[in-house]
Amino acid sequence: MNKINLEHTISVIVPAYNAEMTIDKCISSLIQQTYRNIEVILVNDGSEDETGNICDFYQQSYQSLIKVIHTHNVGVTNARLLGVKKASGVYVAFVDADDWVEEDYISSMLTDIKNADIVVGGICKERIYDKTNSEYEYNGISVGSYVSEHQKIELYGKILYCDAPYQFGILPYMCNKIFKKDLIQTLLEEVDKRIYDGEDAAIVYPYLLLAKEIMVTNNCKYHYVLHNNSASMKNAKDAYLNATYLYQELYHCFFNSKYKELLIPQLDQYMRRLIWKKEPEKYLMVNSFVFPFHKIEKGSRIILYGMGKMGITLYQQIKRTNYCNITAWADRNEKIFSDILTSIHKILPSEIRDYSFDYIVIAIEQKMIRHNIVNELCLIGIDKEKIIEP
Repeated sequence: MNKINLEHTISVIVPAYNAEMTIDKCISSLIQQTYRNIEVILVNDGSEDETGNICDFYQQSYQSLIKVIHTHNVGVTNARLLGVKKASGVYVAFVDADDWVEEDYISSMLTDIKNADIVVGGICKERIYDKTNSEYEYNGISVGSYVSEHQKIELYGKILYCDAPYQFGILPYMCNKIFKKDLIQTLLEEVDKRIYDGEDAAIVYPYLLLAKEIMVTNNCKYHYVLHNNSASMKNAKDAYLNATYLYQELYHCFFNSKYKELLIPQLDQYMRRLIWKKEPEKYLMVNSFVFPFHKIEKGSRIILYGMGKMGITLYQQIKRTNYCNITAWADRNEKIFSDILTSIHKILPSEIRDYSFDYIVIAIEQKMIRHNIVNELCLIGIDKEKIIEP
């Protein structure tokens, strides 16, 4: 094991709210860690059951190992922050009170950390609300160290959206990672505390942008337990307000990064997934417009016709996939040109013949309007074979 791992205490922080049924197994798994230079900080977040008493019992029994903080119900992010402020370790890890870890969890993560600012593992999901079973979830990017500029570009290009239907490049959870205390404390202090769903992502991805070296592993010794009453299983009434706070938090961070061109398109995909978890039909509506990939050869030069909802959706799909080249974007309403922020030439239909193209893609929802546009284009000499309707 690397020397740095043996010299520094690892602080493991456990925020707990009404966890009397699960926290005993959680704490026991931490007490049994083979890596001994750890401290466990239990944060009782205003529990109304026996959670606080259970925490006190373990502190009295393991005074050299366990610290307890009692607070009123401040939420998981603030509870984690309280734990970090009391931590004496150079590195910190987070374990949820519903979960548990294998006895070599800390030692195996530290074996890989070397000089990195963060080590990232996978998780083992246990769904006990249906029947007890386990499912391993890994990060979408390759295992290894990411430190050079070339490696960072590879990482950030897939960090939130790695593959369809949806795979994270780096899993958004805080519980499957080890962080540098000084970096994570600053982010916990500054993050919008109103975020309750996606609060881990609001910390993890900004942290990854700050980290000088990132180590990704296939360590799956963290057991993430899903219950019927898990926060991630609920559809809160203010889910869309929460999504707004989360989007603003991540967009601000990504926009101010030199990697924003890689990150912001992925944020769109992530927010769709977040909404999909609440109302799948809304997710399907967002994706109801699909670029006619099957009708157009890859690398073709196209003119996109229509700057409404459908046109914007097709434009985003083209930009993400780099499937073809947009020569110009046409619309009858010149007044909306200033609303579309892109370097693509924005033109009126009468200017189309001034541009070179292989196809014109009509991005208009109403069938009758599309039909009229096709006729108008044919009247100005456009070959109908080059006019594509999705």
